Amino acid sequence: MITTVGCLQPTYLPWIIFFKRFLSCDYFVLLDDVDFSKNSNQNRNYIKINNIKNLLTVPIHYKSKFPINQIKIDNTKNWKKKHYQTIVQAYSKSKFFLNFQSDLEKIYKKDWDSLFLLNLELINFFKAYFNIKNKLYISSELNVNGQGNEKLVNICKHFDAKYFVVKKKTEDYHPKEYFNNYGIDFKYHENTHTEYKQIGNTFIPNLSILDYAANNGDKLMI
Repeated sequence: MITTVGCLQPTYLPWIIFFKRFLSCDYFVLLDDVDFSKNSNQNRNYIKINNIKNLLTVPIHYKSKFPINQIKIDNTKNWKKKHYQTIVQAYSKSKFFLNFQSDLEKIYKKDWDSLFLLNLELINFFKAYFNIKNKLYISSELNVNGQGNEKLVNICKHFDAKYFVVKKKTEDYHPKEYFNNYGIDFKYHENTHTEYKQIGNTFIPNLSILDYAANNGDKLMI
């Protein structure tokens, strides 16, 4: 069997493209043990409210060159209440929001110290909501060594994968020849998605998967 591996950092309320890549892989690995990237979607993402993009950011205690799974949330800020109330304000009139609102509220009522565990909970929440059967793995649990592309190659070797999913035009970051030397080829992924039904007159792309779920239900067609 020819298998495909994809890897991404765990992000907060992941955008639609995150799940599009997830669906393109036989094995999908969350890179929880790589360095946290400041000003990235690892602790923030966009929803749509009143026809504009609204950024929800989880406050953190930032430390340079710390892995994502060691980043702590700054709970001196009342972020959980603010985020949940903003989500309700944005989607209370959406057709499918009530289908999962109570379960989502339970997540925001929990105590969260670890950014990674919060992100993992939300990823698994939407994985279950959309009935995604593809396998999800945690990098730190694989006991795979290496840094950068070496680590990615070793993850592919761990699963005996022949293909690694990458965006087009990223050879500067992921040299194809390096992967080919280990018998691994690229499967290319587009960071785009089809237009779907949203509240409001203007379609806004690249929002959290929450926007799609609230407006289109549990049939993921992206």
